[in-house]
Amino acid sequence: MAQVVQRTWRSGPRKVKRAAWGYTLQVGEKQERKYDAGWSREDAEKALAARLLGLQRAAPPVASPSVMTFGQATEKYLGVKHAEGKRSIRDDRQHLRRLVEAFGASTALREITASRIADYKVQRAQATVKRNGKDQPIAPASVNRELASLRHLLRLAVEEWEVLDKAPAIRLLGEPQGRLDS
Repeated sequence: MAQVVQRTWRSGPRKVKRAAWGYTLQVGEKQERKYDAGWSREDAEKALAARLLGLQRAAPPVASPSVMTFGQATEKYLGVKHAEGKRSIRDDRQHLRRLVEAFGASTALREITASRIADYKVQRAQATVKRNGKDQPIAPASVNRELASLRHLLRLAVEEWEVLDKAPAIRLLGEPQGRLDS
C-alpha cells in the first residue's frame, strides 16, 4: 500500500508548527517513508509515482536460490578458506566433518534450522569423550568452535553465495572464565 502523507510537528522554543509532505510505501516486509520539507503535495505524488515505476522496472523476475547441500557447502567453505590462506583450516575441516556426520552431507542447506542446530548443540554438550581411560564431558569451548564454523558457513551462504535468504540464529554455550591474573 502506498500513500501520500503530510507530516506535522512543532519545534523550537516557540513551538512553531512545521509540515512536510512525503509518502509511505510497503516494499516487501519493510515500510519505506520519505519526507521532504520542500515538497508540496504534488511533489510528493510525483516522487511516489517515480518510486513505484522504479520498483516495477528494477524488480527482475525472482529466481529461487539454487539448492545446495550441506556437503557441497562445506566443500565450498573449505575451498574459500584454503584460498584465503587460513592457518586453522585443519581445525575447520575437523569441526565441519563432525557437523556433516550429524546433519548429513545430502541435507539441503535450507533444512538446517535453528531448532536442528539447538538439538545438535544439546546432544554434543551431553556427549563424553575418553581421555586417559576416563569418560569426560566435552568442553563448551569445543562445541562453540564447531558452532562458530557452522555459523560462518551459513552467513557466507546468505551474504556471498546467495543460496539462503536468512541464516538461522546460533547461540553459543557459556564458557567458564579463563585464567585470572592475581
